Amino acid sequence: MKEAFELLLQANFQKYLEILNDLIRIPSVSFENFDRKNVEHSALFLKNLLEKEGFENAQLLTPPGGHSSVFAEIPGKTDVPVILLYAHHDVQPPLRKELWKSPPFEPEIRNGRLYGRGSADDKAGIVLHLAAARLVKEALGERTPHLKILIEGEEEIGSPGLEFLLKEHAVLLKNDAVIVADLSNFAKGVPALTASLRGMTAAEVKVSALEAPLHSGSWSGPIPDPVQALCRMIASLTDDEGKIIVKNFSDTVAVPTNEEKEKYAALRIKEKTFRKDSGLLDGVAFTVPENLLPETLWRAPSVTVTAMETPGGFENVGNVLQNTARARISIRLAPGMDSKTAVNALTEHLKSVCPFHLHLSVTAETGAEAVIIDTSHPYFRKMFQALETGYGTEAKIIGCGATIPGVILFQKAFGEIPVLLLGVEDPECNAHGENESLYLEDFKKSILSEALFFHSVMEINSFS
Repeated sequence: MKEAFELLLQANFQKYLEILNDLIRIPSVSFENFDRKNVEHSALFLKNLLEKEGFENAQLLTPPGGHSSVFAEIPGKTDVPVILLYAHHDVQPPLRKELWKSPPFEPEIRNGRLYGRGSADDKAGIVLHLAAARLVKEALGERTPHLKILIEGEEEIGSPGLEFLLKEHAVLLKNDAVIVADLSNFAKGVPALTASLRGMTAAEVKVSALEAPLHSGSWSGPIPDPVQALCRMIASLTDDEGKIIVKNFSDTVAVPTNEEKEKYAALRIKEKTFRKDSGLLDGVAFTVPENLLPETLWRAPSVTVTAMETPGGFENVGNVLQNTARARISIRLAPGMDSKTAVNALTEHLKSVCPFHLHLSVTAETGAEAVIIDTSHPYFRKMFQALETGYGTEAKIIGCGATIPGVILFQKAFGEIPVLLLGVEDPECNAHGENESLYLEDFKKSILSEALFFHSVMEINSFS
């Protein structure tokens, strides 16, 4: 079957690449302060595209006040598995445009990589599903699973409306398994399935000392500086080795099993490679030794200051004692942790270390829980084998330090269904950063692999 799929893919790959280029050209940034019309344009473009490509029942699914997702399907017989294909069409902001070597929303191929915002995260995931579905339908006709596709429009802002969509359209979206095409391979040319995701929540922390900023020469000294106070409070979250020391914060973390630790060790992730892939500056040390890199990234919590702000900022710098300071603290949750419990522990810690009785407020964001995937499920094994066949090399089982809110929501909505996590990112793709790119050879192999999975899943006895 591989040869038949390869011939079809070769004949149609340029078309799929052009579709991906068209998607990249739509600046579908879902964050506030960006034009909502671009996300809606992206959704309408996809609805029309899916109809043109032979999908049925194409429609927009829109949560109240939110961005539209797109649904369509290729029906199968009544006795075949129903597989939901998930990706998202919203993207991150372009960030610093001057650092892009080509315009962020104008696709360009250089050295076998396609550059542009969304090229890897996650518009390639959309076209991966589309192309694999069309390949298997053309090659096998009715001998395919019933394929449904859901392309979300709010993933990059935490999927605030996805839970509503899964409840409101439960019958329409009902399935036996989900394939999420929004993850990463182990390395360029080395496919992987992800077996764990960290969760995420965040909190805005604000400390205030004055009603308004004051002349620093006339008032500083007796009056505490809220900016320094906030810095000390944030610094108290970790010890000198970077370990989180907030009371009760990590009590419920699910410790990796010996088998999982052995799998992490077998990946042989080297500090030199990790340093190069992350862009760590010369001389900067890691917080953990080399052998703990994957476990720390995938199965341990972290706290990160993603923003700090004072009223003036560098644009209006002066000799001023600021009246207030605030920061956003992002929390990555390890499996076993609860987002509300983690924020409560963080809040209690900040209260205990807040100096000079400064006024403190902590405002939590909506959280998404961590996930551990059952790697023993037959669908997982089938996908693993399909990746090895499609790529022609040994596949890996890895974790991911990031968060996909939809995974836990799918399991809550549809029961303990298998959720398969794959993708086309690699350590060089720079997703979320400037010069995001997609390695085209892996993109082609991922399409082939998913088509092979659709074929092989029909062989599982319960659906034969």
